[in-house]
Amino acid sequence: MRFLSFSVVAFIGLAPGIVTQADEVEVPGITEIVRKHFPAGSEGGLAMLVTKDNAIIHSKGYGTRFGKERITPQTPMPLASVTKQFAAMCVAMLIEDGKLSMTDKVTKYVPAMRPEDGMRELLIRDLLWHINGLPNFINAKEKESIDKYKTRHGLQRLTNETHADWLSGMPGRRAPGVEFEYTNSGYVLLARIVEIVAGMPFHDFQQQRIFDVLGMTATKDSQTFNGSGNMTTSLEDYAKWDRALWNKSLLNEETTKRLFQSGKLDNGDPVGYAFGWFVEHEGGELVETSHGGHGGPASSARNFVLRDIKNQLTVVLFARENLRFNKAARRAFAEEVRDYVRNLNESPRRGLQSAFRLKLHG
Repeated sequence: MRFLSFSVVAFIGLAPGIVTQADEVEVPGITEIVRKHFPAGSEGGLAMLVTKDNAIIHSKGYGTRFGKERITPQTPMPLASVTKQFAAMCVAMLIEDGKLSMTDKVTKYVPAMRPEDGMRELLIRDLLWHINGLPNFINAKEKESIDKYKTRHGLQRLTNETHADWLSGMPGRRAPGVEFEYTNSGYVLLARIVEIVAGMPFHDFQQQRIFDVLGMTATKDSQTFNGSGNMTTSLEDYAKWDRALWNKSLLNEETTKRLFQSGKLDNGDPVGYAFGWFVEHEGGELVETSHGGHGGPASSARNFVLRDIKNQLTVVLFARENLRFNKAARRAFAEEVRDYVRNLNESPRRGLQSAFRLKLHG
């Protein structure tokens, strides 16, 4: 058994209401919620992770991968746009290293990304906060331009470098800093900038600075096109990432705080997006971070991650090969699990209060 670094015996002893099997940890009440949103026999598969006070209380797979392989906590699951939080972490690391600044001009690293007449220069923060005004390579209306670019250059697919070259020849949708508009191209451009600053391929930098440090041995990324998607991970590995976020082990206190500070438009209006996370504040205090992921036909990834900061609670759902989970449905699913765990934490007689005090080692 590989139990994500805590003792099976101790866990069962503290929480008799929790069911364990092989590498899974199950709270039956959470499975009941899963079955409400993902009935037995549903197409595809789902992986669900719940942590509370830095302890795993639920880590279980449902359904199958490719119609054959049962989903488990070790099954590789496509992250889609959940990838962005990892790319943003790489940027934050370079900022902390003093090699990059939020206010650096993009032309410092990609000279061809010159501003259009009457527009200010594009900044690193514009890419992070989705206020860059750039076209989005994933949109159908950009496909014709990308196809022509690939044909002209004899390419089968784009890389971080050729994406930046294609992007530099495209007109902006609007000036940077004036409107929030979620775009994948900004994060692929960030990955290219990380490569230029670090002097190595993005996937190597990420491997050395994040995956190797945290022991995320099952996590894989593209070797050519990064930042906005193309990553896979398992629940077991994502739990290590989640622990690092709660423990603030990858960055210093100041930089970690910056990860979750909302970006702003040029007029000062907050956009509710930070370093690869949507963020919510109440009275100036961070209360929630979240992010979804929507993958293409190959995996049909339908993901959502919700972090309740006040209650130190994380809910992760990674679904694949099932088209029914739209963004609103995924959020409602995650919020129902969050509320269920909150109620358990407030009711010791329900059997999980002791388990919530169990910390992961390391």
